Amino acid sequence: MIMKTKVLSALCFSFLLSASLYAQEPLSQDMAKQVDKIAAMIKDNPDAAEDAFDELLKGKNKKNVSLLVAIGRAYLDNGKIDAAKEFAEDARKADSKNGESYVLQGDIALSVKDVGTACGFYEQAILFDEDCFEAYYKYANAYIGVNPQLSVNMLLKLKEKHPGEIRVDRELANAYYQMGSYGKAKQVFDEYMQKGQPDVQDYSRYSMLLYLNKDYAQSLDMVNKGLALEADNHLLKRLKMYDLYETKAYVEGIQAGDVFFADPNNPDFVYMDYLYRARLYAANNEIDKAMVEFDKAMKADETTVHPEIAKEASEAQQKAQNYPEAIRLYKQYLDEMNDKAEVTDLFMFGRLYYMAAGALSTPVADSTQTEAPIVAAVDTIQMKAYLVEADTIFAQVAERVPDNYLGNFWRARTNAMLDPETSQGLAKPYYEKALAILEQNPKASKNVLIECESYLGYYYFLKEEYEQSKVYWEKILAIDPENATAKQAMEGLQP
Repeated sequence: MIMKTKVLSALCFSFLLSASLYAQEPLSQDMAKQVDKIAAMIKDNPDAAEDAFDELLKGKNKKNVSLLVAIGRAYLDNGKIDAAKEFAEDARKADSKNGESYVLQGDIALSVKDVGTACGFYEQAILFDEDCFEAYYKYANAYIGVNPQLSVNMLLKLKEKHPGEIRVDRELANAYYQMGSYGKAKQVFDEYMQKGQPDVQDYSRYSMLLYLNKDYAQSLDMVNKGLALEADNHLLKRLKMYDLYETKAYVEGIQAGDVFFADPNNPDFVYMDYLYRARLYAANNEIDKAMVEFDKAMKADETTVHPEIAKEASEAQQKAQNYPEAIRLYKQYLDEMNDKAEVTDLFMFGRLYYMAAGALSTPVADSTQTEAPIVAAVDTIQMKAYLVEADTIFAQVAERVPDNYLGNFWRARTNAMLDPETSQGLAKPYYEKALAILEQNPKASKNVLIECESYLGYYYFLKEEYEQSKVYWEKILAIDPENATAKQAMEGLQP
């Protein structure tokens, strides 16, 4: 008889199985120790190990299923697949209705990544022993990354048979998590955390579920409980930084980030870590520090482009009114989005140019400072360049969504800034187009309607086309009878 193995590594996961689960008694502690001792010789002295196992199996032990399985598992643990198969088969022949041998056969199949065959054996174990908890769990774990729904189904079956088996909730939550059903995962984990005895790993997993479910305050509470058990837990320190940002505790979040990043050589930092640290700095108006972290986030993942990083960095620069950088970063975002960019992204890009132009107010020339007019001229040129770019972008928006007023409305605002005296009427055609669309919508913004009509009323007033001017002021008064500008205009137009 070929060799066989190590004490079934705590005999069929003894923490899951009670002594009454199988027809046979489990190995005694003395026998388990003997198997462990012999298993230690398998690699260095396989012949001696084989002889020792043969000695153990003499007499009544020859058909001891638990012993045969324990030896088979010892060989499996040492990578001796053929020997493990032989002992698993001997165990099955000794008692074809004992679940232990099928669990071992499933483990052997799983060791060579044959998930389907492995789960077939686990199902056989359950067929012969409905209380073989280990088979349920191993079936569920085998399918967790392949077909988590099968894992859920098996665990629900176990939960129905043994509602008091609290570990089911823990594993079921993990299966739901793998499916992306974070709400269900949280619901099941809630019960386990209340009834079970959670360890650091449980707090880590549960706090992550809560974070993914956007329950940031509760996630932070679980993080702190987990850190009380293991203060240097990497995942929990990461989640603390994330949760503090989400709960708007920015100063505490920055401090948590300092703790998390205390070891600069840690290889387990991911782009999201730098992104959250950047968000915390930006929220705390530390823009320069934020930009350093945004840059790290962009470079952290060499396999995948994350356009949202450039977008958030642009927003931070916009907040600081550093419009040239905000524009550069937003352009990077659009380039990285490629054909996935939405029309709303394009619209926001146009608004960014518009805001950049608005920020360039012309300085008042001081007769004692000869450089002031030069600065003003430079600003005027740059402002016009921004406005021309904004107009081009808003024109694209109008073309892509012709039934939406925004493209033409913002073209109108842009051209109004290009023509501040309304002498050329550059904004007129776009306010007219926007108004035509708005008037078809009974829920259109009153303020937007009034802005369009005010410009057109003023335009026709300047052109001395007073009757046409009245049309628009009257429209404004129909919307807002107390509108001071419209009332004053109408008074001025009276003969």
